[in-house]
Amino acid sequence: MIKNKKVTLKDIAKKLNLSINSVSHALRDLDDISEETKTEVRKEALKLGYQAKGYTFKFSKVYTVALVFDSFKNPYFQLMGQMIVDSLSREKFDLLVINTNEFKKIDEDIIKKCLYRKVDAIISFNEFEEKAVELARLNNIYIQLIGRVSENPYVDALYTDDVKGGEIATKYLLDKGSKKLIYVYNHKSEASKRRLIGFLNVTKKKNIPYKLVTTNEAINILPILIKSDGYDGVFFYNDREMMSVIFESKQYYDLLKRINSIGFDNDYRRLGYYTSFASIDFNYEDIAKKSNELLKKRLEDHKKSGGPNKIKFDVYLNENKNQ
Repeated sequence: MIKNKKVTLKDIAKKLNLSINSVSHALRDLDDISEETKTEVRKEALKLGYQAKGYTFKFSKVYTVALVFDSFKNPYFQLMGQMIVDSLSREKFDLLVINTNEFKKIDEDIIKKCLYRKVDAIISFNEFEEKAVELARLNNIYIQLIGRVSENPYVDALYTDDVKGGEIATKYLLDKGSKKLIYVYNHKSEASKRRLIGFLNVTKKKNIPYKLVTTNEAINILPILIKSDGYDGVFFYNDREMMSVIFESKQYYDLLKRINSIGFDNDYRRLGYYTSFASIDFNYEDIAKKSNELLKKRLEDHKKSGGPNKIKFDVYLNENKNQ
């Protein structure tokens, strides 16, 4: 590694016997450079400790932040997204909103879109592919992940304690008298998988019969499991999936009211919908505030302020009684 000096494009070009222009294009993933050369340049850049020109955060200068989400059909994204937007607006950031396919990981194409628009930071509700993180890192774009866990050392992650939430939800159903439990989950959701761990921690320890049902199966399978097989407690991995079943017809609403049911996020209550169903809750405002604090700190410190921040927020039971 080159010591005691800032690594430049010229240093990388000299090592690989390439032109500075070729190295620059490779790091920005432009189409005029072969994939083989891009890979070679990226590896050498990371090896040498290259970092694109940093920025010093000043309130007199407007910086661009890309907010990436996959669907505003999920009320969690509506609520958290709005809080983050409000927070960014107060700090005079310029905001770019990017929509992608549901549960699709952020890929290099989205990073290139951000590069084209000279984005300084990305706040995302979707996970990132490793190559996308690498491209963002080499171009000094700060990355923050909301509601998901990331092991990548370049990514700051802010998320709820979903394992604990899964345990609280499962214990709630058992305390209400349920004997056979159902977990409605989405195999594409990282948060759903962590909530499943909490669910299994309790059901297996207490030897409780359970069924795992995907969100696609729920409408058809729940009536059979409840009416015919005697299942009397349902944990939906989020409120959106619970409400999608309830909104199907009054029959499904009556079905879930007959037994014990619980969701996660408590977002329909926050949106003003009346619901008497219990949900796992947390402080949305705290997450939005910490998101803003980390963003400013990373920009102010040239995006080099220590190691990755993996911040877990506490959760609690909200039974929504007479609210």
